[in-house]
Amino acid sequence: MQNENFSAPEETPGGYNFGTFAGVYTPALLTILGLVMFMRTNFVLGNAGLFQTLLILLVGSSITLATGFSISAIATNTDVGGGGAYYLISRVLGPAFGTSIGLTLFVSQSLAIPFNILGATEAIIDGWPELRPYFPLVNVALGAILFFFVWKGADWAIRAQFFIMAVLGVSVIVFLAGPLGNFSLENLRANWGPLDTVHSLIPCFAIFFPAVTGIMAGVNMSGDLRDPHRSIPRGTFYALGTAVVLYLIQIIIAAGCFNRQDMIAYPYVLLTKNALFGLGFMVLAGVLAATLSTALGWMLGAPRVLQSLGVDNVLPGIGFFRAGAGPRNEPRRAIILVAVIVLPILIWSGMIGRNASDTESSPITVMSELVSLFFLFTYAIINLAAFVESLGANPSFRPRFRFFHWGIAAYGTAACVLAAFLIDLELSIVAFLVILGLYIWLRYRNLTMAYGDARRGFVYSRIYSLLHQYARLPLHPKNWRPTIAVLSGEPEERSMLMEYALLFSQRRGIVSLIQIVISDDPHNIGERRTPQLRRLRRLARERQWPVFPTVVIAPEFDSALRIILQSHSLDPIRPNIVMMGWPRRAERVVPFFTHLQTIVGDFHRNAIVLANERSSARPQRYDGGTIDIWWQTPEGGSLMTILAYLVQLDRDWRKSVLRIFLPMNREKVRRIRQVLDAARIEAEIVGLDEEVRLRRVLPKYSSGAELVFIEFPDYNTTDVRRQLVTHELLKRDLAGLPPCFLVVSNGEADLLA
Repeated sequence: MQNENFSAPEETPGGYNFGTFAGVYTPALLTILGLVMFMRTNFVLGNAGLFQTLLILLVGSSITLATGFSISAIATNTDVGGGGAYYLISRVLGPAFGTSIGLTLFVSQSLAIPFNILGATEAIIDGWPELRPYFPLVNVALGAILFFFVWKGADWAIRAQFFIMAVLGVSVIVFLAGPLGNFSLENLRANWGPLDTVHSLIPCFAIFFPAVTGIMAGVNMSGDLRDPHRSIPRGTFYALGTAVVLYLIQIIIAAGCFNRQDMIAYPYVLLTKNALFGLGFMVLAGVLAATLSTALGWMLGAPRVLQSLGVDNVLPGIGFFRAGAGPRNEPRRAIILVAVIVLPILIWSGMIGRNASDTESSPITVMSELVSLFFLFTYAIINLAAFVESLGANPSFRPRFRFFHWGIAAYGTAACVLAAFLIDLELSIVAFLVILGLYIWLRYRNLTMAYGDARRGFVYSRIYSLLHQYARLPLHPKNWRPTIAVLSGEPEERSMLMEYALLFSQRRGIVSLIQIVISDDPHNIGERRTPQLRRLRRLARERQWPVFPTVVIAPEFDSALRIILQSHSLDPIRPNIVMMGWPRRAERVVPFFTHLQTIVGDFHRNAIVLANERSSARPQRYDGGTIDIWWQTPEGGSLMTILAYLVQLDRDWRKSVLRIFLPMNREKVRRIRQVLDAARIEAEIVGLDEEVRLRRVLPKYSSGAELVFIEFPDYNTTDVRRQLVTHELLKRDLAGLPPCFLVVSNGEADLLA
């Protein structure tokens, strides 16, 4: 056994190592329970009515919930760095897509800052109307206070948020419990339907939707979380669930207690006048806490998104913002830019607010539509990223979050786009074109289109484009897929080999069926090859094998194998696994070992040998059985475990249990457990007290397994006598066992990818 060389990832320098409550739940909940709860929920309810308001809450929260599922799937499937949703998207859809949506995310969060500061200012002005002429000054003063907290550092802001949460909790109780004495079913029925067509469902949705966009505030803290894989899903769903329940209670209480006209004219004042025990000042404290904490959350998040863009340095000049200050890597350059963006908006909206006479002309109502649109497009891209990752079917897509399905991401994408275009068609088209233009600019290149048959021409052009694009992409173990070349001999007689190759690939990789025909006649090779190839293709169609057949005619097998390994590819796609059967005749044993050494040593490919092929045409499975892996080296263990995981994806093999056998060594077992946990693969580890001699322990432990994977012992020996002995021993020892695959790895397949 070789020493394991797996290691846990090193802790990222910088950051605060916040937990779920402080790092995700608190900022997300405070952002959701923001301006809309205090300043606009009653307004929406008065215009849309109880039924449509509940529908708005359902649709808005479902979009956010779908986005939460998508974020959780991506965040638990990849290393998470600073930059929140931008970081996650860029690592799934690439830097071009990631950068275009990263800038959109930065702008949407930057716009959400003055939007929420406006809410605090409006609450202050409603309490002290004499301050209305100073609306712009109050706006800027509140922004300066938040800027101070963010400049001091995220730990200051988080500590402030704990105090804010306490104030907000008391305020919510005060304004929810205060009017309960006036609750009546008659009032509830009177507020059931919409008021008129002036404020239809869509405009009211645009006003309300920013209420449920706060989950990004928690995700934005990704670089400062101790365990983002655990904290992001838990904190996001807990915060969203808490907020939706509170909004539901608020809507029902308000519908049963308040007059429709009052809710439209005085949406916030109603809360202060009906506060529990006359504690109207606590409602004011609550709205200030809610709006300013939300603005604070976005002011923490937006600079970190920009800093992450700067770290990736995919735009000219944006690398300037990568530098952080202090041991916690505070993004102060980005904070200054956010302040430069926010300040003129605060002054402009303050000028509007100074002259506004009612809720409809308030700058909050004006900005809510714009903020909603930017967040809808941001959420759409997040869901699209999860959809692409799921349907891309990389074996490395193994999120720890088990409740994700591509259908959820598809719904989230479609719902966001539809809602955006319904809210404002012209502005949505402009926003879409801006994002698309930025993406095209980042991915700009020349394309040569081919025409002919409409379908073949389009498919050919896409293949041409994507192959050249794929060839330029850097290799990474995360994108490893089993591309298998099956050396079939007579495929009708060895169809089980083909069936297992398809089982291992699970449509995640390409399988080639290669038949080698031995012939000394150098003439008319093309004419003799064509009928053989047709027969092979016909067999593939009849057996419904999704494979690419080919035939090679050569004077002897060794030269044919070298030809295949050199030329069987459409660069950069080439087989990384050569799969073959066990030699049936003694005279083929020595060439067999030579072929293995050629495959692995000369051409650096993986090799898989079905060592005890049976007559059955299809792989047999036994309910409740196991897939056994006899782990010897990290390279071989990784390849065998990935193949076993792919087998478990098959519908008929989902109940199979993966078992890994290795000598009882506590440190070794602990390291393998860490590797499996990091790889998101569930398996039983069986430590053996006895010396692992396959001849003795295989029948003892694996006789009832469904499949057995073994690293090929002594495949690289050049001693002919040893080769013959190894062949005879394996042939005898494996004869009565389930299908056993001897595996030789080239080290490319990595469980930690």
